[in-house]
Amino acid sequence: MKAKLLAVFLAAPLAHAATVTFHDAENPDAAGGIGYEWSVTLGSEEVISTPNVAGSHVGAWSWEDQGLFDPGDPTVGWTHTSQWAAITLTEAAYFTVRLEANGAVPYTGAGNVGGFRPSDNFFPSFTLYSGIDQDAIPDAIAEALGLNPADGENHMYNNRGNIDWAEDLTFVGLKENSTQSFAEATWFLPAGTYTLVMGSNAPSESNPPRQGFKATFTTAPEPSSALLGAFAAGLLVIRRRR
Repeated sequence: MKAKLLAVFLAAPLAHAATVTFHDAENPDAAGGIGYEWSVTLGSEEVISTPNVAGSHVGAWSWEDQGLFDPGDPTVGWTHTSQWAAITLTEAAYFTVRLEANGAVPYTGAGNVGGFRPSDNFFPSFTLYSGIDQDAIPDAIAEALGLNPADGENHMYNNRGNIDWAEDLTFVGLKENSTQSFAEATWFLPAGTYTLVMGSNAPSESNPPRQGFKATFTTAPEPSSALLGAFAAGLLVIRRRR
């Protein structure tokens, strides 16, 4: 009986199996708003990675291009050379993103490395927002930017705060990196929908080709107060026995 109960509890986290789906998105997509390349759903204790599909690539300067702003001005990234993920968390959890260079993304065009995307100029950086944006740009913002509200996106986005043309998103945090081939960050988040924009912050002075990447998403549950209490009680018993 004990063995059967243990099997049930061990299998429980599989009840909400994580999923990741790639969309060969046009920008903007048919629904308006951000053209999300990825849809990801996770429960409270799961891990899943993006597959090695041909579309897993970003621009080397996608997350931040210093040629787009003057020193002291707000920093920006390229909307269409970054990739966007619509994240759904079905339960509150610690949410970890790991973004890393990936030399196994298929590519046979100019500059390929043995039939794969180059990744030597991938310096992963990313920004997390709460909410998803799937509607038109607000009229006043579109007019100020010289866009049609139905365009859904602007060519550039604020990589360090709220995005004016994506009014449904609220800045949560970011991971900036220009020295390593991988980057990782963790946030505790309530259940809900989130937007993650992934790109590269290469220090290169030239304009390198598109870079292959892999993203891994991991969730871990928050320890319950009952579990913490039991743990504390167990420590107390051990101390008393000693």
